[in-house]
Amino acid sequence: MQVTKKNQTIAICIMLLVVLLAGCGRSQAPSAVEKSQGYLSITDDTGRTVVLPHKPEKIVVLSTSFLDLLYAVGGKAIGRPGSKTGGIPSAAQDVAEIGYVYNVNLEKVVSLQPDLVIAFQGIHDKLIPALESNKIPVILVRIKSYQDVVEKLKLFSNIAGTMPKGEELARDIDVKVNDIVAKVPDKQLKVAIIHATAKSVTVELDNSITGSIAKQLKLHNVASGSRALESDPDATPYSLEKLVETNPDMIFVVTMGYGAEVEKRMKADLESSPAWSTLAAVQNKQVHILPEELFLLNPGLRYPDAVAYMAKIAYPEVFTHVK
Repeated sequence: MQVTKKNQTIAICIMLLVVLLAGCGRSQAPSAVEKSQGYLSITDDTGRTVVLPHKPEKIVVLSTSFLDLLYAVGGKAIGRPGSKTGGIPSAAQDVAEIGYVYNVNLEKVVSLQPDLVIAFQGIHDKLIPALESNKIPVILVRIKSYQDVVEKLKLFSNIAGTMPKGEELARDIDVKVNDIVAKVPDKQLKVAIIHATAKSVTVELDNSITGSIAKQLKLHNVASGSRALESDPDATPYSLEKLVETNPDMIFVVTMGYGAEVEKRMKADLESSPAWSTLAAVQNKQVHILPEELFLLNPGLRYPDAVAYMAKIAYPEVFTHVK
């Protein structure tokens, strides 16, 4: 049978169509970012879909932990929170302040007329109605775990229009963190993570920033599996009795402001409490107050530094080279 050129063309087209349909039939992982509507369609960490009609030029961030990620991928902000602990990129030092992470000045935010507000899930949720009523697009994002850092680098680079830069930075962080984790010995150390402020004390769970880093380093959080507080899904109530019962090898302390004051108070408690003195961590001088800039809010691009810092405390015999 003679095959004409026309028939060959039809056959090729049919084959291509079959390949395309087969590809479309495969299941694909849901994406948080789509380019199909306007400039960008984003599904934030609460499941809200926010469509940006054009590339944002006037971004306000409500958490300092977003700044280094945003600026690293070539983005910039016109508004940011103030900080008592530093951590503001040099390029963002002169950016207008809009209060603090836990006390945002909403009027100031609105006055800046932003075309995008990046808010922290779990802290700024209640601000959404007011921002939306002022026709301000806002996304709620979570940056606590290592995976969150990688995902937000890619998200922010999508927003800034610099996706290759975000992917490059994500790969760099991945290499550094994996290099540390690969050296972790299997010692099965037990740790407790205490979150202390001038007003309250709680114990952090695995899904907290410090808890997720401890888990990566194969440290067993004695509070793992405990019931979370209604007001804070990352923490459980502090109980000295439970601490004595689980008897951790190490205690990590994360403070929020007034670090010296909290440290002084904790040392006084340690010295005056007979129960504290029975803990292995106390007897072996393994109570460590962690730096606020690495463990209070997500360290962002400094995530490998936070992992290395805790690794040196937990396994000093392995990580002697870490400063």
